[in-house]
Amino acid sequence: MCYAVYIATATPQPTTEFVEGVSKLCLSVPEAGELERLAGKFTLPHVYHVGADGGCSCGFSFQSQFYDDSKWPNSKASPPALLDLLNELTTHATVEYYCCWSGNEADPIQNYRILNSREMSLKENYFDLEEDEFIWFKPEKA
Repeated sequence: MCYAVYIATATPQPTTEFVEGVSKLCLSVPEAGELERLAGKFTLPHVYHVGADGGCSCGFSFQSQFYDDSKWPNSKASPPALLDLLNELTTHATVEYYCCWSGNEADPIQNYRILNSREMSLKENYFDLEEDEFIWFKPEKA
């Protein structure tokens, strides 16, 4: 099974194609079945699937305590790209984020958080992926 990360924004965002071996992050409009299963989760109108360096969202998983561990050198490509995206999108607006196992989009949300992506770093306090978690990433300027 793979993680699936979705974000919702107040304004449309450009989508990007996944390119094997090149992409660190890609945005795509979810398929109709995914959108049906996500119904009721987001209040913002523009919903996107966020893919990592492997196409699915699993590449966003990272735990800060392993930052300097030489066993995890390849796991640092996509998480910074996700933080950069969140920082860009939250300059003036909230971003809604939901993470689940792919295919389980209809499962109930188990955890809610409010975070500021500018207060995070991969090395110190990256939020990592949690199944059935909804996060509001708050804007830099309200």
